Amino acid sequence: MHDAFQVTTVVDKVNRIESIFAHGDRLLIGTGVGQLLVYDIKEPLVADDNEVPEVTLVDTIKNFSKRPIEQLDIIKEIDVLVSLADGLVSLHDLRTFELRMALGKTKGANLFTIQTMVEHSEDQIPVLTTRLAVAVRKKLLVFVWKDTEFFETKELNIPDRIKAMAWVGNTKICLGFAAEYALMDVQKEQLIELFAPTGPAEAGPMSTLNSLYNMSIGSRGGKPMVTKIPNNEMLLARDHVSIFLGLDGTPTRKVGIEWSGAPEQMGYSYPYVIAILPKHVEVRNIQTLALVQQIELSSARFLNQGKLVYVASTSQIWRLTPYSFTTQIDQLVSQQQYQEAISLLDQIDSVLVENKGDKLHHIRTLYAYDMFRRGEYDAALATFQELDTDPADVIALYPEMISGNLANTPSPQADEDHELLSSPLPRKKKAEEVHSSIDEKSHSPPASIISSRSKATSKSIQHAPDVPLTGLNLHDAVSFLIRFLTEKRTRLSKKLSSSSSRHSAKQPPSDEEDAKLLRQASLVDTALLKSYMMTNDALVGPLLRVQNHCDVQECEAILSEKKKYKELVDLYNTKGLHANALDLLAKLGQQTDGALRGVLPTIRYLQRLGLDQFDLVLKYSTWVLQKDPTHGMAIFIDDLAEVETFPRDRVLKHLESISKDLEIQYLEYIIHELRDTLPDFHNRLAIAYLDKITNKEGSDPEKRSQLRTKLLSFLIESTHYRTEKILSKLPVDDLFEERAILLSRIGQHDQALDIYVYKLRNYAMAEEYCTKVYREDPEKGENMYLTLLRVYLQPKHHEKPLLEPALELLAHHGSHINASEVLAILPMATRLHGLFPFFEKYIRETNKKRNMNMIVKNLLKAEELQVEEQLMYYQSRAVKITEDRMCPQCNKRIGNSVFAVFPNGVVVHYSCKEKIEQTQWKLM
Repeated sequence: MHDAFQVTTVVDKVNRIESIFAHGDRLLIGTGVGQLLVYDIKEPLVADDNEVPEVTLVDTIKNFSKRPIEQLDIIKEIDVLVSLADGLVSLHDLRTFELRMALGKTKGANLFTIQTMVEHSEDQIPVLTTRLAVAVRKKLLVFVWKDTEFFETKELNIPDRIKAMAWVGNTKICLGFAAEYALMDVQKEQLIELFAPTGPAEAGPMSTLNSLYNMSIGSRGGKPMVTKIPNNEMLLARDHVSIFLGLDGTPTRKVGIEWSGAPEQMGYSYPYVIAILPKHVEVRNIQTLALVQQIELSSARFLNQGKLVYVASTSQIWRLTPYSFTTQIDQLVSQQQYQEAISLLDQIDSVLVENKGDKLHHIRTLYAYDMFRRGEYDAALATFQELDTDPADVIALYPEMISGNLANTPSPQADEDHELLSSPLPRKKKAEEVHSSIDEKSHSPPASIISSRSKATSKSIQHAPDVPLTGLNLHDAVSFLIRFLTEKRTRLSKKLSSSSSRHSAKQPPSDEEDAKLLRQASLVDTALLKSYMMTNDALVGPLLRVQNHCDVQECEAILSEKKKYKELVDLYNTKGLHANALDLLAKLGQQTDGALRGVLPTIRYLQRLGLDQFDLVLKYSTWVLQKDPTHGMAIFIDDLAEVETFPRDRVLKHLESISKDLEIQYLEYIIHELRDTLPDFHNRLAIAYLDKITNKEGSDPEKRSQLRTKLLSFLIESTHYRTEKILSKLPVDDLFEERAILLSRIGQHDQALDIYVYKLRNYAMAEEYCTKVYREDPEKGENMYLTLLRVYLQPKHHEKPLLEPALELLAHHGSHINASEVLAILPMATRLHGLFPFFEKYIRETNKKRNMNMIVKNLLKAEELQVEEQLMYYQSRAVKITEDRMCPQCNKRIGNSVFAVFPNGVVVHYSCKEKIEQTQWKLM
């Protein structure tokens, strides 16, 4: 609790006060003997300096009424004082207090209420409308003035006598009866009973509120009261319970006000509800419903609500002067009642408090710190999130295992808040000093301060003890911190992206702002990693595998200590510290256990580096290839985009320095898989094969055979190597088949065939060689067969002629060889019997060709005759063009235009011919 009002005695020793009303600088008192006392008041706006109102009795109207004046109010717009005395409502001049008229219809009245509002006519013209509602037995009389002119009187029937009433809307008035409330629309003349049961199925908090209220009604322990409050709400009271309703009569809040006793009077003064109870006056916050101030005034009976709050007994009147909102907020903050301070700031207008937004932000920050201290971690961190508090200030609340160097660093935000809010409250003057400064006047009693501090606030305030941040409390606090940091991380990421976009758009960068954002991002990510390590270390990996701003040095120490090597590698990777990561992988790869043992983790890491880090790839692939070349070659030959971008000549040089086999494997990959056509690579592969084949020391015969097979296949299929270069590398006394292939590439077919025949003694291979050439080019193939025949019969190296293979060649392919050439080459001693198959095949082939040529000749002759006949037919045809002949396509005359004639005799313009053909007309 705090002091919202300073209570001052302004009028004392008055005989039988029955009613009070204050407006402007006037205080009107209606007495039990019918006198009207008029006081002038000079008072401070706020009570911060303990100034008290100066009250002066300026007039006493002794014959104002013959009976006690029960109620007073004014209609300012028509300069009228309204009074209720002897059951009759009267209108008096507000300045002279002379009676203007007595409203005769109100005889027997016990209560009235006034409302003035601006309404709009049917033409949307603003009209100042005043309504005076008077309760007369079981009737409600409504007098209406529009723009200071009396307009009408309405008389409405009511089911019971009205005990309390108040205007709550333009045309709605809430009525309180002995045992119930109702809402009356005076325009529609419609009465709605409040708190009426709507059915047996009611449940939930609202039905509980209704039940509580109905219980209080049933007790019949207090009188009904109605108070209009802001935000289209009204407050109804019965006994010790008050409930909030909307203008439609439905409850607007789940809880109401439970007073410490049954209120005698109830009113509203922005932003508080004030109630007179039997022993004291209570002031409550309209938003939080908390007790703000308790004023010990046991004899109070009357209340003047609004801006000028007065409380009166039958003989005394007290003025409740509000302290400034700044002072009240300072009180609440000094008492650590942050929630009440926030509620008060939320309700008041920004013009009433200097720097309201900043002050509200600071108090909410202090409240968040206070909630954290009391163990309300969820609410505290949610508030920090909403306030966008600097993450360093939040992280610093945690032990060193989370906050690191921030643990012993004072929070700059907290220091700023303390400096802003810890200014001392205005010094209160003693009551005696105030009394001595007031001039005594014979006609007005001296004002005095009853209480500068409420009874409750004078007691020492008990604050909740601090909750130790250990054990389960620490675990919970860290769990909520993770949520805070995750959200903060998202916000910082967006800000950093926006900053990058501005830089790319060539806007002037703010280095200081960017540095601050990066600093915060580093704190957030580092604290998030520590929090994960404490609560759920499985989340550390996903954090480090994406772009992050973790402090490398701090996180490196934590991960190494906890042996989180996989996560440490991820950290190095995202930070671009690839050498550190590869050093760690090389060290762990030599171990026999652990998730990162062996070469595979290093292989996967090197594959992702790409061209920018190629030097590292070469450096750290060495130990991998030496330890496990089979898997290690995946660094350079795997089907990955990064791998394919590596410079192949440098890779070859690197692999050659390690192993010839690795060089061959890589060359096979880039030639066969990547289809590289660079001659240098093809030459290197062929020479590498040759080097391995010719190096017989320590060579496995089976492996050598496989290499020869690969070499032969490569020499046949590849067309990109330089033949002369390969030929120069071949041994003179070996690899004859390879030499033959190479000789055939440069057109030395006779030498190639000579090798097949005399070096390899493989006549079938020589014959197949010629057949292959014949299939590609028959004319060239015929010469090739003849060349082979010469090789058989005319050896160059003093070899014996090979007649038998020559005769077999003629028997198989004699039809493709010129007979005259064959006969010129054959030795004279060749027997005719051996040449029979050749002659037979040759003669048959010759006859076949001659007969085929005759058939073709006759067919061509027949076709010639058909064409000549067709020509004669077309030359004999004629078309007659008359002046009336029309083109069927364009429906225009042919005339002297160029025309075309279709086979069926249809004549069209030449320009129309293509259109007819495109649309595929069938002209008949």
